[in-house]
Amino acid sequence: MERLAKARERLGKEHAAMFLAPGDDFRYLLSWSPLADERVTFLGVSHDRVVLVIASVNAQEAHEHLNGMVDIVAFSDQDGPHAVMQKIFGPMAADCQTLYVSDDARFDHVERLKAAINVHDGLTVASSLMAPWRMSKDPDEVEKLMACQAINDRAMRKGLESIRPGMTEMELQDIIRRAFMENGADREAFIIVAAGSHSAMPHHTSDQTVIAEGPVLLDIGCYKDGYASDMTRMAYVGAIPDEFAHVHRIVNRAVEAAFDQVAVGQEAQQIDHAARRVIEEAGYGTYFVHRTGHGIGLSVHEPPSIMEGNPLPLPLGAAFSIEPGIYLPRRFGVRLEEVVVVRHQQAEILSKIPRDIYHVPLD
Repeated sequence: MERLAKARERLGKEHAAMFLAPGDDFRYLLSWSPLADERVTFLGVSHDRVVLVIASVNAQEAHEHLNGMVDIVAFSDQDGPHAVMQKIFGPMAADCQTLYVSDDARFDHVERLKAAINVHDGLTVASSLMAPWRMSKDPDEVEKLMACQAINDRAMRKGLESIRPGMTEMELQDIIRRAFMENGADREAFIIVAAGSHSAMPHHTSDQTVIAEGPVLLDIGCYKDGYASDMTRMAYVGAIPDEFAHVHRIVNRAVEAAFDQVAVGQEAQQIDHAARRVIEEAGYGTYFVHRTGHGIGLSVHEPPSIMEGNPLPLPLGAAFSIEPGIYLPRRFGVRLEEVVVVRHQQAEILSKIPRDIYHVPLD
């Protein structure tokens, strides 16, 4: 309730109201979020009132989870949400100087909200209010991130140890998926298994490609208690070529250079500069094709964005990835990824898995 009280106080000072669709901003305020389906669902928050408008088919679960924390007003499929939103949200929005709406709310749901409160423009994305709060993790959130990363470590270790020539990317993906659940994850976030030249595609969709001599990139993440994990490691089947080892060393140095720049108040873009400088000076700048990192918490990807052009000073408790990569098209790619947390004295890497190339014998 502390987060909700903080939001209400801020909205009161701004003469504002906020309407959140199911998602991670909703979850941040109430420690739970309802099903996001085709039915309209909005949590209306103002200084004076907090009301959840939700379809009756989903209302019982909301009552059980929220247990009186907020008012809940349900509508039937037959009646639809318009009259309820007009009655409840209309007065909340009246005379507000700012109306915040979830960034990821469905377009058609936002249009129905606008019609109900008789507002046709001037909405503001809720992330402009919520992102700074979510970015600075409190000790409990950091503990949850660490617990989730520990599960990720065990699943990554299982994945690396299970690589065999002749298996498919999807077979290895299934092994990692089971390892997540066996080690206490609530669910997977994503599992990328990219073998051979697929490793040169940063976000390859794993398929029935057979793992053979060559690189295997594993980029995996899961959820535990609402919080996410993320990590990338490299394996190689067969004798490791000098060129691959050379590129791997460069990427590892880029991770180290970026990590050395992490501190409270440091600009996010300076972390990117440090990693990119290492790769550019080694002659591979053209092949580093994405930002250096992204925030992580309730979402796998959230602020801060660790990239050129983002002068945001890193707050205490910020958690984000450092994941430089070099991708040589149709040949191979190398990416190494750590999740770090900004501490008072120095940053902390959450994973305990070495970044060395994991060698898999060919026979």
